[in-house]
Amino acid sequence: MMQRVTVIGIAAVFASAPAFAVEGAVGRTLPGVWVMPQGGVVPTTPGFSFSLMPIGYMGSISGGRQAPVGGELVANVSADLSENLLIPQYVYKTELTKVSLSSSFYLPVSYIGATGTTQLNELARSRHDVSRGLSDVFFSPLTVGIHFSENNNLAIDAKIFAPTGAFKFRNFSNLGMNEWTIQPNLAHTLLWKKRGLEVDNYIGFDIYSKNPLTRYKSGVVFSWHGMLVQYLSERFGFGAIVSNITQITDDTGPLTNVLHGFRGGAWGAGPMVLYVAKPKNPGITLQFRWVPEFAVTNLTKGNTLLLGLTFRL
Repeated sequence: MMQRVTVIGIAAVFASAPAFAVEGAVGRTLPGVWVMPQGGVVPTTPGFSFSLMPIGYMGSISGGRQAPVGGELVANVSADLSENLLIPQYVYKTELTKVSLSSSFYLPVSYIGATGTTQLNELARSRHDVSRGLSDVFFSPLTVGIHFSENNNLAIDAKIFAPTGAFKFRNFSNLGMNEWTIQPNLAHTLLWKKRGLEVDNYIGFDIYSKNPLTRYKSGVVFSWHGMLVQYLSERFGFGAIVSNITQITDDTGPLTNVLHGFRGGAWGAGPMVLYVAKPKNPGITLQFRWVPEFAVTNLTKGNTLLLGLTFRL
């Protein structure tokens, strides 16, 4: 069975992907993006790792349904996202055999194009906005890894999203959400080396603050992401991803009376493949996944494509 190949959550690259159960075209979570191969394993060997991950997402919310985007109600929204995320991580030296510690930083640079229709003086007007640049950066100050055994590991973490991406009133393609978010989460990895199998699970809660410009506060979003991986060798594996997003509290603030709380939810399921191009000195790992969405409520419905490249020094 191969060693730890990806140290931090690939799904973090979707910090600015479209998700309309929260305010605007930027939600923190999409189906199937947070779970990682061996995501519950925090390495015990101290040192740095770096990941570069190109992302693509295409989605829409049709049928004349309205969503709160940039402080106004927008119908028939469609959005395309292209993002590159650079993730450095450092594992600390510790004398504890059952516990390991690390910190991570996530730097996303994005392109977002979004189209929607607004109502002005009884006239419906369609508009297409485009934005490029730095999205909301986020970080994990401390990830605690608990090693119950060699094959049974748990990672406890809290990601903090900062409002660093540009946000303009009535812009469809804002790069940021103009608010802070904290995401407490758990990641668990169970290995069955005899059969070459791995089961990963990720559970998180997105807890949003209020946008001071629009006075809109998105509700708390729960997400679960599961992955089953079958390894054919120490270098190659393939598997499937299933996940669910469920908003558990209403949005509050302007526009929410019209939207009746605007709670959203979605499922996603799709394949993934993993290839270790170089095991060490440095370690180089490639990952690809495709996660189409279904059973979507108050969210864009689309497809997520991810190509991950991880270096371990």
